[in-house]
Amino acid sequence: MNELTRRRFLQSSAAAAGALLAGCGPEAPQVSDDVLALHRDARVLDLHLDTLLSMRLLGYEIASRHTNRLPRSPFSWHMDLPRAREGGLDGAVMGLVISPREVREELMAPLRWLARLEDERGIDQTLLTLDVLDEAAQRHADEMRFCRSGSEMRAAMDEGRFAAFAGLEGSHGIESDLQNVHAAYQRGLRMIGLTHFQASSAAYPMTVAAFDGRGLTPFGRDLVTEMERMGMVVDLAHVNEAGVEEALGLVTRPFVVSHTACRALFDFRRNLSDAQIRAVAERGGVIGLCLARGFIGRPGVEGFVDHIEHAIRVGGVDCVALGSDWDGAIVPVEGLGDVTGLPRVTRVMLERGHSEAVIRKALGENALRVLTDICG
Repeated sequence: MNELTRRRFLQSSAAAAGALLAGCGPEAPQVSDDVLALHRDARVLDLHLDTLLSMRLLGYEIASRHTNRLPRSPFSWHMDLPRAREGGLDGAVMGLVISPREVREELMAPLRWLARLEDERGIDQTLLTLDVLDEAAQRHADEMRFCRSGSEMRAAMDEGRFAAFAGLEGSHGIESDLQNVHAAYQRGLRMIGLTHFQASSAAYPMTVAAFDGRGLTPFGRDLVTEMERMGMVVDLAHVNEAGVEEALGLVTRPFVVSHTACRALFDFRRNLSDAQIRAVAERGGVIGLCLARGFIGRPGVEGFVDHIEHAIRVGGVDCVALGSDWDGAIVPVEGLGDVTGLPRVTRVMLERGHSEAVIRKALGENALRVLTDICG
């Protein structure tokens, strides 16, 4: 199957899926005018959205309104610009999900299938996906901006445009070559996660028990050092415990764990221990809290806010952020089936007595601080 045929196949599949998913999406958030006023006045930033995957593969149009009518709103169709405006989401780190040049046996089956379907892999696909984001921003320049820094994100938000920031999910997308990091930087990449669902040349994933005890590789250490020198954000999501521990001893600047949750509340390998949360906070970093059911445990918005509160108790008010993982093949917690549900988080935090200042930090100011500190 040549590349043009692959694209047509994937995009026709998207049309069929869109017909299936079109219809009544998640119910509108039931919040008061006062809650909505606070939520919409705050800067709301998500540290991890996977919408770019559908944009690259399926021709998903980010400026058109979509809905997901399947029970529990699984998989995708969670975010687009009209619903982002409705839900008060002002910006996001748009994750680049990239097929590795070499597929290893531990890679989950859907991603192995995807790697076989696409011709571009590794750095070629990384650059292509950055171009997809840039082209979307140019097509919809009145509605969104492809931002290279926290300052640009703040400016876009002030202009009423969605602030999109690019983050690579797994260093296999730069293929063990720091020159590829420089090439991707020139195209707008500003964040790199050291690994994803298979071992990379930099680090090992926490989802594979066989890798327990293995820390960063020599290239991984060089990558962290070079990223800090260049003004790029280090993302430790997906990295196993030994790799996180080694990275904590190596970083000299704030960093992120873009999508995770609290292991003390729900014992899941990808969630952080209290000791790790404290270590992130001590280094000025932030934790993006994922709202997938498999991370949270207790159902609903209340369960998600439990994790926000626990992270605040352990690490303080400056370490908490949003890291939804919407559009990343997740099943969201009830009440947060797409971006329009975000005002419910503000409502529950207010009901539990949190100040407006704390809520603003959790919704976006903490994340923006780190992106600004590192990238300008």
